[in-house]
Amino acid sequence: MSEDRELGAAALLRVAGMPLAAWAAAGNPELFAQVADHARRDERRAEHARRLAEQLGSVVVPHPALTAADRRAVLAVRRRLHSGAAPGPADCGLLGRLPAAAGLVADAARLSGEAESAAFALRRLEAAVTAERERVGALGWSLVCASPVMRAFLDEVEPGAAADVAGRLAAGESWSGKRLRKRAAYVWRALGRAAAKTTPRGWVGQVTLLPVTPAGANGGGNSGGNGGWADGPLLRLVPPGTALGEVAAEAVENVHGVRARLGALDLRAADPATVLALAPLHFPQPAGTAPGAGVLRCWVTDPHDRGRLRQVDLRRSLPLDHVLAQLADGPRPLGDLEAALLGTAATGAAASAPTVLRGFLAHLLGLGVLQACAAPRRRTTGWLAAEDVRARGTLPQPAPPPAPAPAPAPSTDSAVPAPALRTTGSAAPADDSRPWFTDSYRTIASAVSGAAARQVQQGLGTAARVAWLREADRLAGPDPHRLPAELAELTERPCPLGEILARHLPDGSCPPPPPKPPRRYAGWHPAETSGSGYARLLAHLSARAGGGPVDLDDDLLDTLGAPPAATALPPWPLDCLLRPLPGPGPVAVLETASPAGVLDARFADALHTLHGGYDNLRSYRAFLASVERLSGARFVELLVPPLAGRAANAVRRPVITGWWTGDPDPLPYQGADGLTARYLPLERITLRRVGPRIIAEADGCRLLPVHHATRTPLPPYDVLVRLLLAAGHPAGSRLIRLDGLAEAFPDTDRLPRVTVGGGALVISPAVWRVPAAQLWRPGDGDLTKVRALAALGRSAGLPRFAFVRAVPQPKPVPVDFAALTAVPLLERICARHPGADLLVEEMLPDPGGLLLHDPVHGGAAVAAQLLLRLPFDQGAEELAEPAAAALRGEPDVPGAPAPRGRATGAVSTHHRS
Repeated sequence: MSEDRELGAAALLRVAGMPLAAWAAAGNPELFAQVADHARRDERRAEHARRLAEQLGSVVVPHPALTAADRRAVLAVRRRLHSGAAPGPADCGLLGRLPAAAGLVADAARLSGEAESAAFALRRLEAAVTAERERVGALGWSLVCASPVMRAFLDEVEPGAAADVAGRLAAGESWSGKRLRKRAAYVWRALGRAAAKTTPRGWVGQVTLLPVTPAGANGGGNSGGNGGWADGPLLRLVPPGTALGEVAAEAVENVHGVRARLGALDLRAADPATVLALAPLHFPQPAGTAPGAGVLRCWVTDPHDRGRLRQVDLRRSLPLDHVLAQLADGPRPLGDLEAALLGTAATGAAASAPTVLRGFLAHLLGLGVLQACAAPRRRTTGWLAAEDVRARGTLPQPAPPPAPAPAPAPSTDSAVPAPALRTTGSAAPADDSRPWFTDSYRTIASAVSGAAARQVQQGLGTAARVAWLREADRLAGPDPHRLPAELAELTERPCPLGEILARHLPDGSCPPPPPKPPRRYAGWHPAETSGSGYARLLAHLSARAGGGPVDLDDDLLDTLGAPPAATALPPWPLDCLLRPLPGPGPVAVLETASPAGVLDARFADALHTLHGGYDNLRSYRAFLASVERLSGARFVELLVPPLAGRAANAVRRPVITGWWTGDPDPLPYQGADGLTARYLPLERITLRRVGPRIIAEADGCRLLPVHHATRTPLPPYDVLVRLLLAAGHPAGSRLIRLDGLAEAFPDTDRLPRVTVGGGALVISPAVWRVPAAQLWRPGDGDLTKVRALAALGRSAGLPRFAFVRAVPQPKPVPVDFAALTAVPLLERICARHPGADLLVEEMLPDPGGLLLHDPVHGGAAVAAQLLLRLPFDQGAEELAEPAAAALRGEPDVPGAPAPRGRATGAVSTHHRS
């Protein structure tokens, strides 16, 4: 028997492309402190003025010697003082000539002098804020000019922006002007994305592969022999001060663009090696109709608008049925298809048959019923030293230039070699103007501490218990098992997938429905059931609101009725997205724990090319194969094409299962390796419902659909994905995420940091709720806005660095509350969500607590996320046993008699090792 592979022998670091200190350089704590001090002096002066007003009212106004005119004048002064205004020189003169006010004249004069000094200081602050706007604008632009990462990012997301800024500056425009002010705000938003966010994208989010040491091994320096980098009782996942290494990149053609190009192919003159496949969504109507009867209903890409689908119905003629039969098992080369079709009675043996056949196939391609297939081209650079990238000032460029341009002059430093390029994929027309997507990679001479990973793993078990309490309370609410309409109508009788889709997809007589917003994480919620374990947990947290960190330990969760960690955790490998912390204190922030194989899918091919393999992929394949062997069910990968060019390559993934369904063409997703698996047509799949469970089958075999892609499918594929993934493995869709605590406490201004595992794992950072009314009004000047920010930070106790959002669902935005850049960021959030409170979450780690350093930026510290697969030290076969047992406990039995009397035709899954 082969050795049982550990599921998490490797980990991925997702590293920011810019130093966080570069983004934080926009801050000016000294200026904000001066503004706050000025505001405090104003408040004290206003309070002093009100006390003086009380004295005027009690001593001077009722004095019998006061004339009626003087009394009216004193009352006017008193009203101004009550409003907080200081007395002016005329007011002091009035009080000076009134004997009744003799004891108050000195106070009034002192207040007047302070007001004059404050007015002078205010003018200086206004000038300082104006100068600060110029400094911040120029600084942001200088960072863009000096950084190849930022230049590449701006060219990608806003082509022409850099040229526009340069032109305006050359024309003498100021950063305080309206147009450059907007450009500066955009530049700083981009810098925030590149420095504070680590989601891989181009060069602003880079991927690093590193091993995970065994839990008992010595992890490296400063470990003290305990298997990790110690900081008191808690360990560090990676040693602080670790430096990143070499740089490489891979560029892959936009798969949506490849499809668009191939859609215009003329099959009449095409090479016989051209590969053809059927459209992804095609079903005979009515289902089960004999060949030659009924129609073929397809939803195909509109050639005039490739972002939408249109319905095409074709009569099931004999020639069409022969084409369908030849392509039923997946893509075939045009030459093979011609040879097979010309040998049938449908086409005849006339000399013109090849020409007629080509014309017929070209007609089907034009309708979208057929699609030409080709793998997107991939170009991978070799490794280049980080110091050389810094010396050159340019990044490796795997993608071809967007337009012909003179080659750059070679470097004068002969010691800096240019990275070599390797190109893979099918040949394609040389249309380099089509966009490519680039992913960047780094090396690192370090490893994840297995002992620290063990602490995270234990903390995840406790987090799963907390999540179980929350979910149990949610399920106790009204209609907890409500199914989408397309699933609710299912019965115990197997129903062909095509029939279900036909009822819920739009037909040609009506426009397609607007896409449903993706289901977002809802966060915590107020308790549905009084006295439940979750309600008592919320009461425990509420009693500690406004205080220091709260740790939820296993003893507390035992009293609340949470199941043990072994029960709360699903029998499935989980990819934990963590923000490592430097200590002292927690090991990491837990962002999410989601089913394995999704977040890293897009990078698997490049990791194999650059590192010679990716252990986690091999062990995950072994896990799925073991579950299949033990349960008799079959995993099938669902391939769904992107309908837009934006983020289209998020659908790319390696071959993980032996079968795929959905799009018959696997090449855009998996390259040529995709053809090593077997295609299962959607029309062979049936669905049925047993209680709350949805069961998918094909030819009597239980199917477990999986979808290893991060992209949310657009209509009508969203319906298809919901239908099939509802029939997936019950443990394969579990998400553990515990931030968003503020939603459970809508009236609480401040919530503490929540940890588990003895403080090892932060599951919910500290949060402040700030009413939007506490900000400034539209039309206020810069100084007023800075004063409001400074006052807000002081009164609410906000941290300087934070992530801000208006409601829990949108992505948080990094904000420096001591920077002028915070003003347009907060205004943008409030404009998108009018009237909503701001949720301010502490930034963990902040710019002073980063673990990694990047030689590309002169050794500056960079933010990082760690993608750690758990259980990292458990074998694939070992975890497969409870995963298969979870299936065996369900009422259906794989291999039951096939619906409609069809013979069982399950074939062994072929996995690549």
